[in-house]
Amino acid sequence: MPPDEWPDEPPDAGRLNRDRLLLRALACALLALAVLRPPETYAWSEGVCRVLLAAAGCLAWLRAEGLPLLPAWTAGLIPLALAAVATASCRARALDEAGAALTLILAVLLGRALAPDRRAGDMVAGLFVALGSVAALLAVLQHHVTYPEELRGLLAASDQASPYVLARLQAGRPSGPFTLPAALGGFFALTLPLTLLRARRCPDPWQRGTAVAAAFLQSYALFLTRSIGGLAATSVSLVLSLPVIAPRRRGILLGAVPLAAVLIALLFLQARRDEVGAPGGDPLLLRAGNWKAATEMIRDHPLFGTGPGSFGTFYPHYLRAGMNETRFAHDSYLQIISGWGLWSIVPLSGFVLACAARLRRSWRRREDVLPFLAAGAAFLVHNLVDFTAFLPGVAIPAAILIGLGFGPGDAAGPPERAPHVAARRRGGIAVLHALPAAAVLALFLGHALLSSRAEGLLEEARSAAGEGNTQEALALARRAARTRPDDPVPRAFIGEWVLTHGMNDEALRREGERQAESAVRLDPESAILHYDLSLYLRAAGSTAPAYREQFTAHLLFPLKPNYRLPNAVRDARRGP
Repeated sequence: MPPDEWPDEPPDAGRLNRDRLLLRALACALLALAVLRPPETYAWSEGVCRVLLAAAGCLAWLRAEGLPLLPAWTAGLIPLALAAVATASCRARALDEAGAALTLILAVLLGRALAPDRRAGDMVAGLFVALGSVAALLAVLQHHVTYPEELRGLLAASDQASPYVLARLQAGRPSGPFTLPAALGGFFALTLPLTLLRARRCPDPWQRGTAVAAAFLQSYALFLTRSIGGLAATSVSLVLSLPVIAPRRRGILLGAVPLAAVLIALLFLQARRDEVGAPGGDPLLLRAGNWKAATEMIRDHPLFGTGPGSFGTFYPHYLRAGMNETRFAHDSYLQIISGWGLWSIVPLSGFVLACAARLRRSWRRREDVLPFLAAGAAFLVHNLVDFTAFLPGVAIPAAILIGLGFGPGDAAGPPERAPHVAARRRGGIAVLHALPAAAVLALFLGHALLSSRAEGLLEEARSAAGEGNTQEALALARRAARTRPDDPVPRAFIGEWVLTHGMNDEALRREGERQAESAVRLDPESAILHYDLSLYLRAAGSTAPAYREQFTAHLLFPLKPNYRLPNAVRDARRGP
């Protein structure tokens, strides 16, 4: 009998079990780390999360017998993505955002690899319930204990505290383990449907009671955040989960949940009336300004955008009176399109449409994965008015849930094959995909380790500077600059350090000027880098070059008072 006619043999059950156990362990470790130590806050966490995702990606690819895990048409977008990165004004930030995008893709693939394993889905759902409860408990403690104590300490201190810090503590809006109350609200949009589903389906009364208590705790913490975006996202996830959570009362709750959300949103606005009524405090008007700036960036840079990760750098050029200073567009879709170019609409719309189609089928069939898809849909809706897609602590869990929502019959990849069939695959198609996949993962890992190491050193430098250890801060910043030579941030830190502490030392002044020049070359669209360089040039007596640099800073950030210069145009054009 020729090899092609060999009958399929049962798969290696032992290997499959090991793979499943390993994928479960990787997913649980990744979720716990991303939520309890968010990568946007802890640099080392970002590196560890990406290592876990790279390992999970390799395992998922092997489980799919070497076949591609993404649609074939996505390969045609790779040259456009590479062009967007290559043409970016700051290569380091472009690579950072490309790494973040690949992080979320790998998280979705990890969820897809777990989808056929029902026990893994139950385990991940239980972990979400536990993490949601921990985040809620932290939020309650922040609101009732931590923030009041910090506020009393700052008010009693002799040094004048930052008005922003005082306002944040007085508002009492907790953020849990995350950086913002809106991020915490977006995370509860992921966990509450799973918590309510567990409360409904637990056969044991004690477990059911625990799940109900967890749901109340998360709901109270969501209320404390007073995040209208988080409330809207949670309402979306709950409404879309109703066919599974409350099938008998679905009709009533379809109207009750949105009505309750509107009433609570009005209550939030009432509680935040001082903030909203203050000049420049209306969140809707501020977001409208961010959205307008993003659309203007798209208009001015339609092909490959301003460069991935560059929104915060280009935004000051589009800043108008009454708008806030920010690094995010408060609409992740607009920010992605403005950075990558109009072609990015294709993968964005394809992904959203695929999720919508899968959600529709799951709604009609009342499938068990519906809460996963509902949570993912809430995340996608929330990013119309916020930027949790750029906060890995929320984005990674959401991506895993979206992947889990694509069940075995949808996007979990091909069925397991017998060993001899797998061998034939590896001898053909798999080899064609193995080398590029391995190269991408190697670059992904290398970049993750370098960037997390450099950012970790820079965090230590900032901490040392805040504690008054100026020499240690300078040494750490130098190590960060050597670790990642293409990153302008450590060089800018050194330049600012010398401006503050070392201008009387000629050697330090020359070093600071060199670092400031390097930072400008690495990120030429940054207004503050040009301004810092102008201070060095002015100190060295190079008046005309200093004026030119300050005038460039003014062009990049017209509303910044410090960058304005009388007769700057005339003096800059006159030259030396």
